[in-house]
Amino acid sequence: MTGDTRKIYTQIYILLSDFMPSLKEIYEFSIKEGVKEDPRGEEEIKRLLVEAKERYSELKGYQKEYFDRERLQNPFADSLILNGEDAKNIEAVAVGIDIESQEMLLVDRLKQKGTKIDAIITHHPEGRALAALHQVMDMQIRILHKAGVPISQAEAVVRPRVDEVRRGLHPFNHTRAIDAARLLGIPFMSMHTVADNHVHMFLQKLLEKEKPRTIKNLVDILYKIPEYQWAASHGMGPTIFTGSPENECGKITFDMTGGTELDKSRMKVMAESGINTIVAMHMSKDQYEEAKSHNINVVAAGHMSSDSLGMNLVLDKLDKKFKLKIVEISGFKRVKRN
Repeated sequence: MTGDTRKIYTQIYILLSDFMPSLKEIYEFSIKEGVKEDPRGEEEIKRLLVEAKERYSELKGYQKEYFDRERLQNPFADSLILNGEDAKNIEAVAVGIDIESQEMLLVDRLKQKGTKIDAIITHHPEGRALAALHQVMDMQIRILHKAGVPISQAEAVVRPRVDEVRRGLHPFNHTRAIDAARLLGIPFMSMHTVADNHVHMFLQKLLEKEKPRTIKNLVDILYKIPEYQWAASHGMGPTIFTGSPENECGKITFDMTGGTELDKSRMKVMAESGINTIVAMHMSKDQYEEAKSHNINVVAAGHMSSDSLGMNLVLDKLDKKFKLKIVEISGFKRVKRN
């Protein structure tokens, strides 16, 4: 290669780099879009951020030193840059539902074989983002309240579960995947509630528009969505957990965002508030048995497929702005809607 040719290639690369985002730009854009789709509404998010800044200003000593300052501008504690905050020129991203050390090694091997991958985005959080998962669960108070549950009842159901999750996550080996990313030199971020907000609002708007009468009608609508069709081809399609296909849907609510599922005690207050059907990603045995005892219909849309749907809705926006190349790994199925 001659000196002039090298200069031309260098100039082309610099020009193209102007259009390739940094990891921080991807992160900040996804947070803004997550706020737009938050079921609580943007005004509520602004109020929460103001309160976070007020609380931070009152902290002293080690409490202030170890406070995650991202909380002052990012309302989603489970959606963070986990490694490589200074990474730039991100063109190709590996996206997966769960990313741990084994997926890091897979990405490293793919790169060795010639696959271009500049960063990894995980849906389920790792590191500090997982340790702080309980911090996003308060949003479920507002979701229940909007569905008709009195605010005091919603608080009584959610708050004990938040503390249970906080204690349960405390002993995890939170830095394992982060250590792998650091040692392999792979930029890494999580996109949890950001994506879950998107699937929540997508399904809510869809069913409000379609107005299914029966549970069968509801499931039929879900089966028109490509991610759920993909899941069905792998034996993971939308499934009725409780109730009959002929049951009328009545009042529908959604269990798609807010960190993780609540305690089974929510079923009683939901039934008393006139909720007839829950569309959830998934539901544990004690949850759906409690729902059944209160005659609440439960449709499990699917976990990996719902997570893929939420991630795809965010990635469509990112793709429109940044033209990212996506490598599917770890249970993620890319579907474009642009």
